[in-house]
Amino acid sequence: MLNLLKKEIKKELINPLTTKFKHFPSSVREWNNSIYVYNKNTLNLIPSTTISAMKIIKSFFSVYNNSLEKIIRSKRLLLRLRRLSSNRIYLSRGEFKHINNNVLINVYIFNRQKHNYLSKLKNIYLKKFLTKKKINANLIKTLKSISKKGLDCLREVNKDKYLFIRALDIIEKNKNYKINTFKSLSNYTLFFYKNLLNLTMKKLRLYFLYKQLIYLNKSKLNYTYLRLLKKHLENLYNKNVEFNLINLNRFYLNSDILFESVKLKLTRNKRKMRKILNKIKDKVKIDEKKLSLDSTNEVGNKLNQINDVRLLKNSVFNNLKYRHVTGFRLEARGRLSRRYTASRSVFKLKYKGNLLNLDSSYAGVSSVMLKGNLKSNLQYTKLNSKTRIGSFGLKGWVSGN
Repeated sequence: MLNLLKKEIKKELINPLTTKFKHFPSSVREWNNSIYVYNKNTLNLIPSTTISAMKIIKSFFSVYNNSLEKIIRSKRLLLRLRRLSSNRIYLSRGEFKHINNNVLINVYIFNRQKHNYLSKLKNIYLKKFLTKKKINANLIKTLKSISKKGLDCLREVNKDKYLFIRALDIIEKNKNYKINTFKSLSNYTLFFYKNLLNLTMKKLRLYFLYKQLIYLNKSKLNYTYLRLLKKHLENLYNKNVEFNLINLNRFYLNSDILFESVKLKLTRNKRKMRKILNKIKDKVKIDEKKLSLDSTNEVGNKLNQINDVRLLKNSVFNNLKYRHVTGFRLEARGRLSRRYTASRSVFKLKYKGNLLNLDSSYAGVSSVMLKGNLKSNLQYTKLNSKTRIGSFGLKGWVSGN
């Protein structure tokens, strides 16, 4: 087993400028549906069933708990704005592989909702709840020392009168609260601790509400809830259904998810079109793949040093084809002007990196064409939407090598 894996790694790590091997993508990658049937009339039902299946999957992942969100939000969020919100789980187009009694569905997922809730928790718990202002910290320290030593002790001992004067100065500076006697100071301490306790309880309540929302978000990927989705899809296909949900750490690793986020932002606020497109360009990280890799002798020396199967598997995974993003191109056209009376169409173009295939452009190896005119290293997406002044379209490519 170890020797076989070493041979496979050696094939992958050899310089691509000298190797002469060809990569063939799967049929699901090319047509989004892979099926073989004897009765050709059943092929007519595949486009409609695919659309309805994706609607069911997207509606399942867009489920929300209205009772929890009512408590968190100060104002009610309209349904139209909720549909355009970026606080969601983004899904790519499904890849369906049909077998005789089974359907395998591959879907790429980017969980933006989870990242938003975690950042909210960080702001509430770490920045506001745990950290305290210097003035409040000094005031709490002095009030604690007064409560420990007692007010009678402060009257007798001259050294401890400094604490009483210090507390008076802090209170008068911040709260404009005049204290003349020790009794008024003790009343203020009770009032201060009650307010502090109310604030901490409010923040704790918010903390636990966001924890509940994170738990609901994670439960959508559990088998106990996915089997409900599976039941609806099995009734649709009349077959057994299996899921392969691929969670992405970056939204630009899939073209459908990348351009879906752009479409939502432009539909919600078209006046900031240039700002949105420039932000997307900055967020997409391009990996400039080196054209000159290690020589075969250096690869052989590296393989001799590796004796663990787990390390071999990791090196195979790190050298897979089309794993790194090397460029993207986005075209936006339509009624995207600032004016409410859109008398003319607007065209914007943003690109970064390049869309070249290293095998065909540099190594001299013939590359596979998908759907007749699309390269195998590209992901192509075409979307459209509308605003109050008209409709617009997005067309984009993401390349990987």
